[in-house]
Amino acid sequence: MKYLRRNINTVFLMLGNSCNMNCAYCLQHPLVHKPLTREVNPEIYDFLGEVAQENPRTLHLQFYGGEPLLYFRTIREVVEEIEKRKIPMTFGIITNGRALTDEMVRFFHAHQFSVTLSWDGPHVLETRGYDVFSVPETRERILALEHLCLSGVLSARAYPREILQAFQQISEEYRAIIHGYQVAVNLDEIMDTGLPQKDLLEIDCGRVEREMEDMTLRFLEGFGKRVQPERYTEEAYIRQLFHCLKDFYLTGKGKWDRYTAACGNGLTVLNLDLEGNLYPCHNTSRKAGSIHDGYFTYLQHILAGDHTHEHRKECLSCTALAFCQGGCKLVGDKARKASYCRLKQAVFTPVLMTIQQYGQEILEKSHGEKRNHQ
Repeated sequence: MKYLRRNINTVFLMLGNSCNMNCAYCLQHPLVHKPLTREVNPEIYDFLGEVAQENPRTLHLQFYGGEPLLYFRTIREVVEEIEKRKIPMTFGIITNGRALTDEMVRFFHAHQFSVTLSWDGPHVLETRGYDVFSVPETRERILALEHLCLSGVLSARAYPREILQAFQQISEEYRAIIHGYQVAVNLDEIMDTGLPQKDLLEIDCGRVEREMEDMTLRFLEGFGKRVQPERYTEEAYIRQLFHCLKDFYLTGKGKWDRYTAACGNGLTVLNLDLEGNLYPCHNTSRKAGSIHDGYFTYLQHILAGDHTHEHRKECLSCTALAFCQGGCKLVGDKARKASYCRLKQAVFTPVLMTIQQYGQEILEKSHGEKRNHQ
């Protein structure tokens, strides 16, 4: 394609909807209504090769389920074919880790996979019904993985600090074994896309706000100093949010020009099944087209299902805008008003306000020193 290029940075390869767990907050339960094909259409390799060629930076292929480890044979087949065709690409996987084997660990090492493990810390049995770290063999395999990221979901059963403290214990063990470096960390806020278990949404937002303010203050106290290993995960999480603010207000001049979901799903992120169908998100079974469609026909389907712009007025006045940037297009109006936006504000507003106050104090101190010198 000589002139018009697609700006794609990631492709989620949707392997299937089967899962070996039944997480209480699963996004897919209300959104997936029919199974995906398990047969690989060879044309997807031509498509991936074209997308990779069109973009200046290396394309990332993220294997996704259901539970993707249940489709390991397909993962192996796809990776080997991509490498055979010499398509420049990096690989990643999001998994609950329960089906992890030694063979899989060796394969992920050999092909330099980044592995994101979903885990919610001390109350994981209440949210996910199973604790992968409680099984010694599985724990050992997980800790042997290179490029490991731990990802948790904030809910009424899992608050920010307790998840991060649990992550810290795992990270210290991970660092000490063989790696010499810490795990990456991520926290998501629970989303109601039709949750049957509404009690998970009954979050003490005051507690969330207090924890976020306290962690931000601790981050600012140590700003510019060497991070203490025992505070790594908390520091890493707040630092991510600090950079969100920096990018939004300094790099982006505080302007929000988007009219589509910030995740980029369907636009900069493609969601592809093994047959060659494309989806607006990797958590839904509603198709938006296929690899054979004209690009603008496909875009019309994507834009028709994204109602981010309808919330633009209230988003522009929201203190969580720099982080949330319009929110998830899968969350309906009722859920946004009932729980979604309130939780986002509880997580992000204390970070914004605390950093803003810190900056103001530094500014006032600096001006005071200048007056004294005069």
